[in-house]
Amino acid sequence: MDPAVRFYVPILGVAINGWWIQIARRLIWVTSDTEDEGRLIEPLLDKENAGGQIPPLAAVEAILIVAPITRHPADWAFTARIWTEQVQRPIDRPWRGLAKAIHGHGIPTITVDPASTSYEIACQVVLKGYWHGYIEGDEPALATAVAMAYPRQVDRIQRETHAPDRVSAAATLLEQLIHPGFDPARGAEATRRYVRRKASIAVMQYRKSEAPDRYPWTQVGISERRYYKLLPLFAEKVNGRYDYDYDDVVARMKAHLNLVDKAREVRAAALEVLRSHGFGDEAARKWLQRHPPGEAANAWPRDRRP
Repeated sequence: MDPAVRFYVPILGVAINGWWIQIARRLIWVTSDTEDEGRLIEPLLDKENAGGQIPPLAAVEAILIVAPITRHPADWAFTARIWTEQVQRPIDRPWRGLAKAIHGHGIPTITVDPASTSYEIACQVVLKGYWHGYIEGDEPALATAVAMAYPRQVDRIQRETHAPDRVSAAATLLEQLIHPGFDPARGAEATRRYVRRKASIAVMQYRKSEAPDRYPWTQVGISERRYYKLLPLFAEKVNGRYDYDYDDVVARMKAHLNLVDKAREVRAAALEVLRSHGFGDEAARKWLQRHPPGEAANAWPRDRRP
């Protein structure tokens, strides 16, 4: 068999409401001339049947193909790889740097394990279709798929946020899944953990919006992110957690931010004075790096000194 021959074997094929859904695998004859395509392959024969040698007959990872058959030939087709729990992709690069490239040019990956339900698999297909640009963001199937795949998380959001119906609660969860912050190829269980975490975040955000005064960062008037960046200046960690008096930290943080705002105002005023004296923007900023703002009133460029 020529290693360059692409021989596909259909495993499943069905037509539903104008769509063709097929799962296929490509058989390859692995030799020294076989090109490396970066796909996962699985030997189909064991060493005992191959005379103790590495069996050359193998199959590429299963491929899902979904195409509309309202026209002939079809205008487009959605394809995705199917990875089972046996696949362990080495995590040697952070997903943050790969996500944009994979969603823009990569092949979607559907992960399944024995605990995967049909609704979870269907939801993966719909979400991957959205992330890779096959489905628009206003497609009603997105929220419906999330509601059917993760009923416990959607019910929790509906109960905690008092959403009018399950579709609204599913839409709230979908907002957290618009931009995935994890590697989908880590497996189906990792996907389920990610969805549970996002459901908790949605409930937490609702509670914050309903009672903003109970949180210290709202009392200070800054974002939660900035609050926790400033917190090490006013509190120390004990056994991995910050142990401090909220009222004391809020008061000290307010005083600190007032000083920062005052210093910023003084610096802005000094820049205006320097510009009025003939300094350029870059020269004025460099001057302030070397001198206190209070001396700006007597500062002049060398060629304009009185």
